[in-house]
Amino acid sequence: MEIEQINKYVGSKIKDYRKYFGLSQEELAKKIGVGKTTISNYEVGIRSPKKPQLIKLSEVFDVAIDDFFPQTDSTRMNVSSILSEINKISSQLEEPRQKIVLNTATNQLDEQNQEKKKESKVIPINKIPDDLPPYISRKILENFVMPANTMEYEPDEDMIDVPILGRIAAGLPLDAVENFDGTRPVPAHFLSSARDYYWLMVDGHSMEPKIPFGSYVLIEAVPDVTDGTIGAVLFQDDCQATLKKVYHEIDCLRLVSINKEFKDQFATQDNPAAVIGQAVKVEIDL
Repeated sequence: MEIEQINKYVGSKIKDYRKYFGLSQEELAKKIGVGKTTISNYEVGIRSPKKPQLIKLSEVFDVAIDDFFPQTDSTRMNVSSILSEINKISSQLEEPRQKIVLNTATNQLDEQNQEKKKESKVIPINKIPDDLPPYISRKILENFVMPANTMEYEPDEDMIDVPILGRIAAGLPLDAVENFDGTRPVPAHFLSSARDYYWLMVDGHSMEPKIPFGSYVLIEAVPDVTDGTIGAVLFQDDCQATLKKVYHEIDCLRLVSINKEFKDQFATQDNPAAVIGQAVKVEIDL
């Protein structure tokens, strides 16, 4: 494997682990003593971490350094030899015992798939109280009990892939990004066939604790929302977008944050904006 390919592989692993633990690039950078740009360069494969940074990364993510690198031929041979040994032993069993082996393997696969499904929680926005405790990382999530008046949904079998179209600010408006960035599955019963939907990644803290920094918000494309609804709002002059509670005043839109540290924003005739959708679900990678 070429060096460039290895760097990209290492970068993708760093990104996967970072998202798994709910860390922003800036937060990870502080933990290992580098700049945010360095983390960004790691993740796209422009740079590769030196040994001291790899050690720190392995400590932060609680993994071995080898876990950042592609499997070697010897590793692949080891996996292959395990499968070969399983087949060898299974072939010597009588049919009733072979069925036991098959059932055991099927159960293990089902458990593995269920564990993967549980890594994301999709929660209806209107079921999350504004005073929900701040987002807690996976390391201490086992001790975290969701409030009784929230609802968690696990993906069911009937899933629809909804596109991720970029980021939206939860803070000061940021440049609207409409770059296709993959998809995230949504249970089909969450969606209406008469509406368009897309995911936006939250960049900012103004809607915390209800909508954490780094979470994904499912947007239902609508031209307006009722007062108090969380909407995606696009400022027309500079194409900047933000996520806020929307209130219709006599001569403007008042955009309100849940985080009281952030001041209200206003869309006026001099600074026009339009609602481009309403937030209907938030997905938090745990």
